[in-house]
Amino acid sequence: MWQNKTMVRPFQWGLAVFLLLLAGSALAAPRVERERCTFKPPRGDRVECFVLIVPENREQPAGREIRLKVAVLKAKRTSGPEPLVYLSGGPGDAPLVASSPGADALAEGDWWNETANIRKRRDVIIMSQRGAGGATPNLDCFDPRSSEPAKAKRRAITEQQERDILVGCRAALEKRKIDLTMYTTPALADDVADLVTAFSLAKVNLYGVSYGTRWALEVMRRHPGIVRAAVLDGVYPPQVNGEQNEPEIVRRAFERLYADCAADPVCRERHPKVRAMVEAALEAAERAPLQLTLQLEDGAQAAPLDGAKLLMVLLHMMREGEAALIPETVAAIGRGDLRLLRMFAEDLESNDGGLLEQNAQQFDGLYNSIECRETWSAVDRAARRKQIEANGLYGLNARQSKSPAFCQVWRVPPAPAAERQPVTSEIPTLLLSGGYDWLTPAAWGRDAAKTLTASRHVVFRSQGHGVVVQDPCAGRLRDGFIDDPNPKRALPCRADTPPNFTAAYERARNLP
Repeated sequence: MWQNKTMVRPFQWGLAVFLLLLAGSALAAPRVERERCTFKPPRGDRVECFVLIVPENREQPAGREIRLKVAVLKAKRTSGPEPLVYLSGGPGDAPLVASSPGADALAEGDWWNETANIRKRRDVIIMSQRGAGGATPNLDCFDPRSSEPAKAKRRAITEQQERDILVGCRAALEKRKIDLTMYTTPALADDVADLVTAFSLAKVNLYGVSYGTRWALEVMRRHPGIVRAAVLDGVYPPQVNGEQNEPEIVRRAFERLYADCAADPVCRERHPKVRAMVEAALEAAERAPLQLTLQLEDGAQAAPLDGAKLLMVLLHMMREGEAALIPETVAAIGRGDLRLLRMFAEDLESNDGGLLEQNAQQFDGLYNSIECRETWSAVDRAARRKQIEANGLYGLNARQSKSPAFCQVWRVPPAPAAERQPVTSEIPTLLLSGGYDWLTPAAWGRDAAKTLTASRHVVFRSQGHGVVVQDPCAGRLRDGFIDDPNPKRALPCRADTPPNFTAAYERARNLP
């Protein structure tokens, strides 16, 4: 009898293990579920909505599942060619989540007009980032800025309260057994591969913006077989650390402005000492903050702007492709005219916040997970402090960062050095940069292109961050490259137009 048991048990064990592995394999396989769409496409357009279901940890297929919203903006004709997959920025952007209850996220993002040319022949797929809005679980630690009560509550948070919120959020995620080590750029890249598998696609085209370019590059590294072509707008390659040299990058952006102004007859005549004028304005605001009242959706708000916050507004203007208006804005401040400054401060606060809050805040859990792991873990803090001091006023923005303190609370292990290596690829790639983009400067695009053998890098001299939405020429380049991904094809339009200081002067003069 004992012998009989010993003969049967290995077979039973083997069967059990086989069944367990089979079940795990089924659970690990990515799948999609159809979902009711809340978006309202214009007449003649169609959208289909899905949930992509993937494992949190692909090495533990029977563990937690992640659910990612996916919207497929359908081609006008029967779609045949490979679709375009949009990879959003941040990390932590949520393109499928509206900024206010009841709003339409696709309408807010102007997605129907933005993708009209591409959708003549191809579907456009927008997917959520794991851990961000539109995904389950969502790692955000605080109500979004979009709700009016949340805005007021957020502005009043003190530094100690901020730390308490992060500590409590991190503990709550731990209690739910959410594994923050699985919320990384490589994991997001694998989500794209799972999307391709779940939709039974052969290849896709990638369009990444800002952090989405790093996401796209990681897809190209890990899953080259699924990518037909890529467009990278505002290039952030893995070998670059975005925080290490920020003060120097900011200073160089302003030096470009000073040089462009000196080379332009109108700007040179109106602002012969533009550098001194800008630096004097920043110094004066540091001594005595400018007193603004911003008209926002939740009412009028007092906004004292010290030097760091004034610099934030000027950098926002560069980012939005409005560098040519900076000399007029600063000159107007010197005359006591704050209309231009108020206009851009309202735009910055409405879209990003930061001017009215008591202290710098970052409550997006995915952002903290990725940035602490992949950026701040590799920053030479002493060298960064020296950079801040050496660049004076241009280091005011970097001085405000509290990410090192956030990362101590968030506690994620550093990324391995292999992830910080350049991506080498033969995939046809178009890289787009803005000459005034201090967030992802053009030099980063040049660095990335060195190891992309079938690539072309185009710099839009007068634009900022995300040139496709700022310059019609960039949009034409993107759409043309997706149709015919030939890096050597002649450009259909010019990218090297200098800033139009004359038009900026006319805008300032005609301001109501």
